[in-house]
Amino acid sequence: MSKFVLAFDPSLNGTGYCVLDVSRKKPKLIEVGTIRGRNKTWGEEDTHQVKLSLIASKTRELVAKYRPAHQKVFLERGFSNKFVNATQIIFKARGALESELVGFEVVEIPPTTVKKVISEYGLAHKKNVAECVADFLGVPVKTFETEDESDAAAVAVTGWLKFIKGNDSE
Repeated sequence: MSKFVLAFDPSLNGTGYCVLDVSRKKPKLIEVGTIRGRNKTWGEEDTHQVKLSLIASKTRELVAKYRPAHQKVFLERGFSNKFVNATQIIFKARGALESELVGFEVVEIPPTTVKKVISEYGLAHKKNVAECVADFLGVPVKTFETEDESDAAAVAVTGWLKFIKGNDSE
């Protein structure tokens, strides 16, 4: 029987998501993608509400489709910086995600922790993280169409390694 782990890299214009099957010794990548709020058919006039609705809808779909076996869902922790508006937008995306994760423990993982676990260097570049997570999962790096996807996969693997593997009594 498959056991699924779900992870996200929240962002308003490209929330990455990853689903891993962790029923065996090594996780298997089942689905990875990007929830896009903006694409070629969307203009600048599209509202945050529409984008947030898409994030919530896809999250609801993933939970219904995979019914994660573990009560933990992993998110890359947002951060505050001098760009207050950008930070607030990330937290809006996170709110849309969490509104569909009722009943799950949302575990935030700092980006430096993800990088250190995946590449053994907490300040690794995104390209290096993508290569390392692809190698760990045994998939070509081109599997990840965006950095959001490789980041979500790295968050999923990190969550599995740090919070589930060895504690599989759930």
